[in-house]
Amino acid sequence: MKKISIFMVFVIFICTGCLGKSQTQQTTLEYENQIDATTENETASNVDLEQQKEYFLNQKIASMTLEQKVGQLFFCSFRKDEQNLPVTVCNESIANTIKQYHIGGVVLFGENIDTEQQTKQLIADIKKHSDIPLFIGVDEEGGRVSRLHASGKMQVADVPTAKEIGDTNDTNVSYEYAKTIGSELKELGFDVDFAPVADVNTNAYNIVIGDRAFSSDANIAGDMVSAFVKGLQEQNISACAKHFPGHGDTIEDSHNGIALANRTLQQMQQTEWIPFQKAIEQNVDFIMAGHITTPNATTDGLPASLSHEMLTEQLRNNMHFDGIIITDALDMGAITKYYENAPFDAVCAGADMVLMPFELQKSYETICHAVKEGIITEQELNQKVKRILSLKYDKGYF
Repeated sequence: MKKISIFMVFVIFICTGCLGKSQTQQTTLEYENQIDATTENETASNVDLEQQKEYFLNQKIASMTLEQKVGQLFFCSFRKDEQNLPVTVCNESIANTIKQYHIGGVVLFGENIDTEQQTKQLIADIKKHSDIPLFIGVDEEGGRVSRLHASGKMQVADVPTAKEIGDTNDTNVSYEYAKTIGSELKELGFDVDFAPVADVNTNAYNIVIGDRAFSSDANIAGDMVSAFVKGLQEQNISACAKHFPGHGDTIEDSHNGIALANRTLQQMQQTEWIPFQKAIEQNVDFIMAGHITTPNATTDGLPASLSHEMLTEQLRNNMHFDGIIITDALDMGAITKYYENAPFDAVCAGADMVLMPFELQKSYETICHAVKEGIITEQELNQKVKRILSLKYDKGYF
C-alpha cells in the first residue's frame, strides 16, 4: 500500500509538471505573439509616418514657385549694414532680401552676436520674415573658432580646441563637448552648426587647419568626428562635417587664393575620407565642400566645391552621402578671383546649398534662368529642394 502511494505521487508530479510545461509554452507563445504584434505595429506606424512625410514634401514642392525653390539653395550672411556697421538687429534691408529671394538659410558671425537676448531676438526676427522656414547656422567649433565668444558677453562654456579633445583619445569627451555646444545653440535659436572639422592634420605647415583638426591620425579623427556629430544632433542641432575632400594636407589658405591638395584619389580614400565616411555612418545632416583643388585625384582642375567629379561621383555616388551638400563660403578668394558664376557651377556640380554667394541677385537670377532653359532640370532642382525641406520637416519646422 505504501509503494502504491509513492507511485501515485510520482505520477501526479509528472502529470503536473507536463501540464505546467504546456502552460508555460502557451504563455511564452502568447508573449512572443504580443511582441511580434507590437513590432509590426511599430513598423506600420513608421511606414505611415514616412508616407505622411513623403506626401507632405511632394505636395509642398508642387505648390512652390520656381523662385521659391531656387531661393532654398542659398545660405546667406548679413555681417555689416550699409554704413559698414555690425548687424545686430534685423533691419528692413535684411527682411526684404529674405522675402525677395526666399533664401533657405542665414549664417551668423561674431559681428551679429552680442548678448544672449539680442541673439535670440535677431534670430526670431530673421525667421519671421521667411515664407518657408529658415535654417539659422553658425561656426561654433570650439577653440579659436567660436562666434559665441566674440563679444565676451555670452555666458557660454569654454570648449577646447579639437586637437586637445583628440589628444584625450576619448570619444566621450568629444561627444560631451558637442552636447554642450548643441544645447547652447539650441537655446539661442540656432539650427545648424558648421562643425566638426573632419580634416586630418597631415601637413605640419598647414596654417588654416592645425589645431582645428582632432588628429593627424585618420582613425582617431574619424572617431572624434563621429562622436561630435552624435552629440550635436542629439540636441537637434544639425552637424556639418567640413571641409571635404580634406583641407588638412594643404599649405595655402583658400580664404585668399587657390588651395592645393596633391594626394591621389586612393590616398584620399585611405586617409582624408575616413572621418567623412564615419560622419556619414553617423547620419550627419550636412557635409561642406571646401575650395580645394585636387590635381592628382580629379581631372577637371576645379576646386571640390565646383567639381562634379568630387561632389556627385565621389561624395554622393561612391560614399553614398544622401544628406545636404553645402559649399564653403563662396565669397572666399579661392572662388571670387577665378570663378564668376560659382553658385551656378556648384549647383551643377552637385551642391544642394551654396553658402554666402558673392552676388546674391546675380546668382539667384542665373540659376532661375538655367532652370527655365533646361540647363538645370526641374527634376534636379526638386531633388535638392526635397533634401533641404526633408531636414526642415524632420526638425518640426512645418
